[in-house]
Amino acid sequence: MFKKQYTARWIEYNILGIKFKIKSKPEHIDTVNLVLESNYGIGNRIFAIINALEYYSPKRINFFWDNQGWVNESFYSLFKQNFPCEIVEYNSIEECKGWTNSKNERTIHFPQASLITEDLVERTLAKNNISSDVVNKFKKYFQMLEPSDKVKERINSLSLPENYTALQVRNAPDWDDYGRNENLQLFLDEIKTFPKDTIFYLSAMNKDISDFIKNNSDYKICELIEKNYKSMYDAIADLYIMSKAVSGIYSYGSTFGELAWWLADKEQKFTIVGSSKNWR
Repeated sequence: MFKKQYTARWIEYNILGIKFKIKSKPEHIDTVNLVLESNYGIGNRIFAIINALEYYSPKRINFFWDNQGWVNESFYSLFKQNFPCEIVEYNSIEECKGWTNSKNERTIHFPQASLITEDLVERTLAKNNISSDVVNKFKKYFQMLEPSDKVKERINSLSLPENYTALQVRNAPDWDDYGRNENLQLFLDEIKTFPKDTIFYLSAMNKDISDFIKNNSDYKICELIEKNYKSMYDAIADLYIMSKAVSGIYSYGSTFGELAWWLADKEQKFTIVGSSKNWR
């Protein structure tokens, strides 16, 4: 039995039950297929698409975008794009069964959730390993991604001053299962390092977290008006509002906050709260 499967950085082989893998190499592939399943959040999915654009310079990207889980809206209901190739979305895995691997087509399972360069190093804010040349290489793709009209309506429902700071707190029950929730006092301590007249825009996963931050801080903290924490439209509105901030406080390990930083059209200073020491 012979089986060959592509992942973000490796080609995995299974020959008569013996498994081994070798590193993949960046190259032009006409058609790239990405399997973006339900455990991939918004940040992970967008990074996977951007990676495919830069890594393979394809003519077409097909992707399975599961919209039946936590991400409960389609890509094109949340975003507009002007990427330099054809982008086709599929919401049924049954429609993707014909995806194959050949000289001109590559199907990638478990696409990379962080930006990855030709040296196969993951570039993340947490590691602070994003150099100016990496920024210049990838920023152009993020500028080709815009919010949908429905998301823009939510963005425009809120009036913020020109200068504000983004505050993203990723804590939620799904992260607690993996030991990723941080002590909320760490966020409050970080807030206190800012001048007292700083206005924060908060992106939280649920009302309990939002209420805790607001009730335990003396700073002005804004949030999307009548926010629906289960709405993907409100989540993407959060994303783009954070991208317009002059600076950001982001949760360690969250590609959502990192995506906001990449979507910014100007240099955005940032701090990262938390670490992986308690992760399981």
